[in-house]
Amino acid sequence: MKVFKFWFFLVLIVGGLSGLMVNEVLGVREPIAEMVLIPSGEFLMGTDGGKGRADEYPRHKVYLDTFYIDRFEVTGKDFEEYLSSNPKQHPTITGWWGREVRTDMKNRPVFGLSWTRCNNYCEWRGKRLITEAEWERAAAGLEGRKYPWGNSLPNQKTANFNRCCFIRKGLSTEEVGSYRLGATPEGIYNLAGNIAEWVYDWYDKNYYKNSEYANPRGPKNGVNHTIRGGAWNSLSGYLRSSARYGYDEAKDFYGIGCRCAMSAKK
Repeated sequence: MKVFKFWFFLVLIVGGLSGLMVNEVLGVREPIAEMVLIPSGEFLMGTDGGKGRADEYPRHKVYLDTFYIDRFEVTGKDFEEYLSSNPKQHPTITGWWGREVRTDMKNRPVFGLSWTRCNNYCEWRGKRLITEAEWERAAAGLEGRKYPWGNSLPNQKTANFNRCCFIRKGLSTEEVGSYRLGATPEGIYNLAGNIAEWVYDWYDKNYYKNSEYANPRGPKNGVNHTIRGGAWNSLSGYLRSSARYGYDEAKDFYGIGCRCAMSAKK
């Protein structure tokens, strides 16, 4: 029986079956086909005093269970599929012909989404919003990278940022998967720049002083939710892996989109 299993999986690999098909054979849910597995373990979250903003202190140990994170930001095409299955939902602030996404926005990140709409979209996909700790673990890695790609400063080959000041009907963003040199070693793209991303947690500038050690999910309540990653119009400081800030959902969202995650254990 063990020999059969070995040859069966070898045939799957050699035959070039898609990640989706292999996932189905393994009994894993479909959504992980375009996701990256982050193994369980401990990492250092935040920044040492004097090296970042005050809301990044103190640097502290966090333990996370194994989780999956989307390789790419949610695209216009992704959200168009959501709209087609949810007729009561409406398109975002630009990039649409009625309820169909413009051709030039299909593979660019969708923006104009409130935290609630991002949360609803991820749940519709059978996923969830990523937590702030999970986001930073994916961006910084176990080695504490200053930026998702490493410690070198952002440039035009690693991230889409500092492009003042107009969205140009969405064309100030780049297609997801752009900036290969800015991807993490695991192949997660555009965590820094392009579109800032909502995470699950409420924002509290003092939260790190009392953060839980295991699988923190942020304060129990708050006024604003947390955003990570910086956007096409952000200065380089917002692209740091540990940079964090809150945002009011009542304002415009030209620089904010989302990325989903999924727990490995269901």
